[in-house]
Amino acid sequence: MENLGEILYNPIDPFYKSVVGAVEEGQEVTFNVLVAKSLGCNKVAMKIYTDNLYNIDINFMQRSYHNETHDKFSFTTKLDKGLYWYYFILDGVQCETLIGVSQDCRPQFFYADVVAWQLNVYKRQYPVVKNINRGAMYHVFVDRFCSVGQIEPTFDKYMVEWGKQPHYTDPDGKYRCRDFFGGNLKGVISKLDYIKDLGVTILYLSPIFEAYSNNKYDTANYEKIDSMFGTKEDFDQLIEKANELGINVVLDGVFNHTGSHSIYFNRDKAMGEGGAYNDRKGPYGDWYFFFADGVHYESWWGFENLPRLNAFSRTLQEYFCGEGGIVDRWTKSGIGGWRLDVVDEIADEMLDKIVGATKKANPNAIIIGEVWEDASNKSDYGIRRRYFEGAQLDSVMNYPFMRSVIDFLTNGKAYQLKNTIFQQQNNYPWWAKNNLMNILGSHDTRRILNQLAGIDCPDKREDQSQVVLSKKQLKSAKDLLKLATVLQYTYTGFPSVFYGDEAGMQGEKDPFCRGCFPWGEEDLELTRHYQKLGKIRLNNSVFADGDFTLIPSPENAVVYRRTLDKQNVIVAVSLEEYYMQLDGVYKDLLTGRKHQSICKISGAMILKKVS
Repeated sequence: MENLGEILYNPIDPFYKSVVGAVEEGQEVTFNVLVAKSLGCNKVAMKIYTDNLYNIDINFMQRSYHNETHDKFSFTTKLDKGLYWYYFILDGVQCETLIGVSQDCRPQFFYADVVAWQLNVYKRQYPVVKNINRGAMYHVFVDRFCSVGQIEPTFDKYMVEWGKQPHYTDPDGKYRCRDFFGGNLKGVISKLDYIKDLGVTILYLSPIFEAYSNNKYDTANYEKIDSMFGTKEDFDQLIEKANELGINVVLDGVFNHTGSHSIYFNRDKAMGEGGAYNDRKGPYGDWYFFFADGVHYESWWGFENLPRLNAFSRTLQEYFCGEGGIVDRWTKSGIGGWRLDVVDEIADEMLDKIVGATKKANPNAIIIGEVWEDASNKSDYGIRRRYFEGAQLDSVMNYPFMRSVIDFLTNGKAYQLKNTIFQQQNNYPWWAKNNLMNILGSHDTRRILNQLAGIDCPDKREDQSQVVLSKKQLKSAKDLLKLATVLQYTYTGFPSVFYGDEAGMQGEKDPFCRGCFPWGEEDLELTRHYQKLGKIRLNNSVFADGDFTLIPSPENAVVYRRTLDKQNVIVAVSLEEYYMQLDGVYKDLLTGRKHQSICKISGAMILKKVS
């Protein structure tokens, strides 16, 4: 059913909902709904119910005059921690009586099966992370970023010349991720000034602990830096030099599974004797899930080289989360936090302990989860996750934002992006929104230029390896990337740049998205663009901690306002020209031009109010 302005309600506008986003437990929140007088409505009730439907409240709202056309109905409440849903019920009207949310996030009449708004209530257990989101994050896939010194391959691995295509198959047709290019921690150290010039304040490293593969997501020993990446001394030097430059180092925590070639599992006895596969009564015997035949076991997504850890093992929990354990030890080494791999596969009991150990070692360490969906209402295996109830994640990787930005720029319609923005602004706590890891690509996705070029990814890896954008495709993709990055750098949270995106790297799916950084052959036009955005972000704290307001705009544009103290910035990205009225004089931080009264919106603009 259409909403014709008879019902006005918008939960991401503080006029209608006094606390935008998730609400703190015990915090007073007021809901205001405007109802057209022409409907003849006698009463409005607000129905609030918990996620499990065990608790349902129907509350009548107080009526007051708003203007000649609408009455205002209000209700104020305080709620306990949890996930709630709500909608409104009209009494005395001659039409549908239920008011819920439409697909375009506006209020809508329903006969039945009303779609309710979501309301999250949290109770923050740990201090909110401060100051880590000021600049950008830079995501380094260590083996492919920069190589310094002589690298000696270990155990069934081989070196490939820098800049060559990553291998996607072994002679027997399988892919074991054993091709290495020599990137290491000394290489990262050598490029810290370059990283700093991008406006980076967080350096996120792909896994660096000892492992068989080049990606290191098959951990062999959590206590050691992989020798092909360097030593503990190299790591300590990286932390020291990065911190001197104002950069926090975040590690990739792979705590859901290990490698089959690990000291803990040791399927092929590559680590000598012992390991759970060979000794069920040994120290790691209950760390994994073995089937009745004693040979097969649970693994992550069926990959036999990634046996899944038993999060309920007490010895495992103590090893990872106890005093002096893996989390405690590496957090105290000086890192700024963890990005938790496949966090939705980690049981709450284990996740609670990982977070507790991290926060005890460093209360300001950030914990970001790999979640591909809306993290505020995610369910796994029939269990509703409680990431944002206040005792677990500080925030998440923002895959919904990435997908929606790409959809907007390649399809020309901002519908999905506006919906994603609405959902996140409505569902997430303020501290999670301020620390969203806003990506346009990662080691698990196609390179952003390939996605924006509007070409389909071939099904076969052999065909993917041959994809190179034409000059025309590259020009179009670069133009769109400049628009995408303006959104990425100014939306709530912080931008996370996958190494080489700023240098114009191309590549289809893994492993082709994980190529070598093209030192000496960078696309300097793109690099300068990223540097400019990094400076804009660092010089305007409104992007780290400011309030967010979505501004109505045409279907092929996205416009929002960021405000903090006296800072007032309008961000506009439009695929077609249109005119917008301004409430003063604004300066475009991208071009330096000033605009007042009426501004022609074209492409991307970051308009800061100057008078």
